[in-house]
Amino acid sequence: MGSKEVNGIIRVVDVYISQRLVRDVYKGFSWYVVELNLTLEDGRVFTMINIPSDVAEALAVHRGSLTPPRRQSIYTFLLSNEGFKDVLARGLKRVVIDELDPVTGLYTASVDFEDEGVNMTIKMIPSHAVYLALLTGRNIYVKKELVDQQERFEEYEEGG
Repeated sequence: MGSKEVNGIIRVVDVYISQRLVRDVYKGFSWYVVELNLTLEDGRVFTMINIPSDVAEALAVHRGSLTPPRRQSIYTFLLSNEGFKDVLARGLKRVVIDELDPVTGLYTASVDFEDEGVNMTIKMIPSHAVYLALLTGRNIYVKKELVDQQERFEEYEEGG
């Protein structure tokens, strides 16, 4: 597929949560992992696993596929508090998932803020950063190198 990347990053056009059943055939048990799937402008999907359940829940509430719980996390609280969302929206400019720690397998996102002429970038847990971007209507990007790397890994796992 043709890449629509600019400056080495690809824009996210949709975000959805899914679950995957993982089986440990040696120990004889299985469990579900929560995945955060980012559909990219070039048609590919970038997936991160082991998303915190409170973030996944808030994303489902945001999309309207889940009723807000009686006992709220900070994430579901932010959904219903326009004042906090307005403050975030004024400062948050964009989110870029741009690093992978090869030892831990954990991604990192850079969150760009600007307020009254002051610019700063904060490193965050990607699922949290994605949530803030969705909450405020800001763009989310993924570094093309990470998408390509994930694609090569998936091909290797499939025996290709």
